[in-house]
Amino acid sequence: MSSGLTLEARPRQGTQAVLALAGVLDLDSADALAAAASDLVERGGCDLVLEMAQVTFCDSMGLNALLRVLRQAKGAGGSLTLLSPSDPVKRLLSMCGVDQIISAHDGPSPG
Repeated sequence: MSSGLTLEARPRQGTQAVLALAGVLDLDSADALAAAASDLVERGGCDLVLEMAQVTFCDSMGLNALLRVLRQAKGAGGSLTLLSPSDPVKRLLSMCGVDQIISAHDGPSPG
């Protein structure tokens, strides 16, 4: 895993799996996110929630990783929600139109 991004899985509730991200989501960390999400989906957590309030930067490779995670979750019959995405993440999602594809909302962490 990249030293620029930390990933912390929260206790799962049913099919909902929460992964908290902090730091930089970019070329160096995109694969770590995709792998962590894939592991959660394989363990039955197909409804993924990514806590993104602490993500300080996201580039096109980070965006690509989010789309891969969405595809993994949907392929397992689940969903992807971004919880409290930071302003840099919100701007990127909006500029690229991905905010129309991936659900995002502000609020407290589930569970």
